[in-house]
Amino acid sequence: MGSQIHHKPTLSNAYPRPKPSPRRAIKFVAFAAAVGFVLFLLLSSSPVPATVSNFTVFRPTAHQPPEQPNSTSGDAKWYSDWKWLNPFSFSITQDETRSVLPPLQKRPPIYAFYDTDSDKNEATRSAEAKLLVIWRRAWWAQGFKPVILGRAEALKNPLYEGMQRASMEKSLETEFVRWLAWGAMGTGILANWLVLPMGAYDDELLSFLRRGEYPKLTRYEGVGAGLFSGNKASINTAMAKALKASKLPTFKTILDAIPPNALSVDPKPDAIAFYEASSIADLYKPLATTLSEDRSAGLIDLGQLITSHLHLTFLNNFPAGISILTPFEPSSSLLSLPATHIAQSLATCPSSPFRSCPPNHLHCKPCSAPSIATADFHSNLSNVFTIGTIPHPYTLNSLLAHTKDITIRHIRRNTDRDQWISAVTQKTLGKQMGGMARIVTFKETVASEWGRARGLWMTEDGSPSRRDLEWRMGFALGNSSSLRSSEIPTTATASSTRAGEAEKSNRLQKELIASSLEIVNHAKGPAERIRDAVEAWNLADTEAWRFVRAFAAREVVERKRWEAEERSYAGGKEDDDQGEGWRRWIRR
Repeated sequence: MGSQIHHKPTLSNAYPRPKPSPRRAIKFVAFAAAVGFVLFLLLSSSPVPATVSNFTVFRPTAHQPPEQPNSTSGDAKWYSDWKWLNPFSFSITQDETRSVLPPLQKRPPIYAFYDTDSDKNEATRSAEAKLLVIWRRAWWAQGFKPVILGRAEALKNPLYEGMQRASMEKSLETEFVRWLAWGAMGTGILANWLVLPMGAYDDELLSFLRRGEYPKLTRYEGVGAGLFSGNKASINTAMAKALKASKLPTFKTILDAIPPNALSVDPKPDAIAFYEASSIADLYKPLATTLSEDRSAGLIDLGQLITSHLHLTFLNNFPAGISILTPFEPSSSLLSLPATHIAQSLATCPSSPFRSCPPNHLHCKPCSAPSIATADFHSNLSNVFTIGTIPHPYTLNSLLAHTKDITIRHIRRNTDRDQWISAVTQKTLGKQMGGMARIVTFKETVASEWGRARGLWMTEDGSPSRRDLEWRMGFALGNSSSLRSSEIPTTATASSTRAGEAEKSNRLQKELIASSLEIVNHAKGPAERIRDAVEAWNLADTEAWRFVRAFAAREVVERKRWEAEERSYAGGKEDDDQGEGWRRWIRR
């Protein structure tokens, strides 16, 4: 008897289904045809490819979230949300023109006391006001909110009346007023206005201070009474104990008056420079001589010295130099003009009264012009500062096609999707990844703390003004050897064509960029439909362009709001020749 093979019964054998009747099959085919016809009508009613917002056939329409205050600047619009790394902002904002940005990091306040009641001549006050601007700009660039305090804040402290009754040295009384002003304001950092951050953005101490949480009153070794951090309760408790000290009339400094158990001491910071009188006398003898002979002139020289040290610190933080992203050369050479001009200014050694290093880095690398290199892709290296200009997809396709007349047929048949972001990220992400994954990495490169400290991004119509750039970097820029707006910034074009052809290419690119910007910002009718088609074909590139534009605009809006709040206080206003009238980097 042969062995029998047993098969597991299938569901179809256990429960056989009858064949559908002809009438039922006809109904099914008719229904499928009707659905297909409706979809055909919906998708073919416009010559423009459906964008993300058009796909509402299979889901209900959602309301846009409420518009946040101070979330627009010109054509740039944004919405701050923790979901900012979502590939496409529309899924959150329900608005194709509004980009989702990371929530603004709360800037912890850093206070400096400036006594406007002291007897000083006008020249000295003017020089000190410029030093206050240098101080504010440097700390702002490092992620803090600089605030200048005076006696008006000290008067609000309940302990001020007790200080007036106490007997103490005049210099100590000034220190008490400084601390009482700090105690009235509350938790934060107290710094001398000659204490400046000179180190990497991600330095350990600067990162800690940016968190804004100071559980105990702390001073830092090596900077004397130049830098403290603490919460409001610990500040005022220390002041109350100091005012009750029996030996108060004999004390010379605030550190003598504060009980040792009320103040903890942290190690000497690497990223803090203090230009106190003793350091100037030891390290910068020519400056000390000038200060003793003409204080106002010496303070002006001190400002130049500090600015040169801030700039030198930046150059030392990026020993591999500055990289300018220039994909699609030579067709898009003109796009990198602003970036090249900025790079030249950053790479120019700052002017200084004499050659020297910051007091916290006495063995720094003397200034030598760093290399400025062009690259087709973003390298993502920590020792390179990257400057990138991202064009709108319409601008890029117009430049690559060498024509103003972009058609939908050309876009669909002759161009790849998301060309710019694919080219820029191919070194780090490879060639197989799609635009959705690339845009997440790109957003981190632009807006994360790590990426923001190592790069500057702009659109073809949004290069920063000189003043905006200086507040972004943290120091004033000198005049570089200048690049004229008519020059092509790279050698690729000059070496591959004759001078006449290069000039012709330059003129054509100017015309194409101007024409494209007009269509991008103001198109109506057929031109608007073509622009929308280009954006739909390049969703990741369009998202990246809007993200960069919104991120840069929000930075400026944030700073201008703070400047408006601080304008009436000491150090809150810059010279008239450094105001909003400063020219832009180039004028196309």
